[in-house]
Amino acid sequence: MKPAPTAPPRRFYAPPAAFKGGVVLLDPEETHHLLRVLRLGKGARVQVFDGQGRNFAALVQEADPQGALLQVLEELAPWGESPLDLTLGIGLAKGEALDAVVRQATEMGVKLLVPFTSERSEQISPERAARRQRRWQRLAQESLKSCRRSSLPMIGELQDFSGVLAAPEVMKIIFWEEERGRGLKDLLGQSPPASVRVLIGPEGGFSPGETAQARDAGFQVVSLGPRCLKVATAAMAALALIQYAWGDLA
Repeated sequence: MKPAPTAPPRRFYAPPAAFKGGVVLLDPEETHHLLRVLRLGKGARVQVFDGQGRNFAALVQEADPQGALLQVLEELAPWGESPLDLTLGIGLAKGEALDAVVRQATEMGVKLLVPFTSERSEQISPERAARRQRRWQRLAQESLKSCRRSSLPMIGELQDFSGVLAAPEVMKIIFWEEERGRGLKDLLGQSPPASVRVLIGPEGGFSPGETAQARDAGFQVVSLGPRCLKVATAAMAALALIQYAWGDLA
């Protein structure tokens, strides 16, 4: 009889500065998850990652509620990163719509996520934008633990539309629900580019003037089909198709 498969070790995040002299100190939030949620204690074997591609096997050495101390046992090979350098620009939407986008983009291997304002997007103060950015960074950390990536996606500061158009990527794509002549499938037969920037509009979509501005900036204007999709749905569909064609999905 084959032995029952063992569950993979639980993963925890710690920034590079928390690694010192063969040990790593978890912050109170990660410690709470280790001690109170997962009920792990001294002697438990876990994994810890620094969000910059480094993964480690570790042992819980001290289970202090203010900060669990882990002994690093060995460095593990990195895993879970897409070969495609993929950036997602997302129009600022109301409510928690972008929370779902951040989680899904992390799972889909996005390297950089840039929120932006446009003619039809929500407009918020710099202070509120900074609070949202911090929240999205936490959500990306949580998603990274469950999807088993090695590197955290960068969450950029809020930009205006002209700023998000200033893109260094080889392939630049903007999705517009009013585009009738060209769909994404017309691009996906090309050889995989080294880098891609994808722009998804806010709940009201892009204006014709913004689409023209993007085209002048070198973006390919395409649609995702005849139906009008919610922001999170459009982002997930676009990322999945692009990673399937040019990345490592399936």
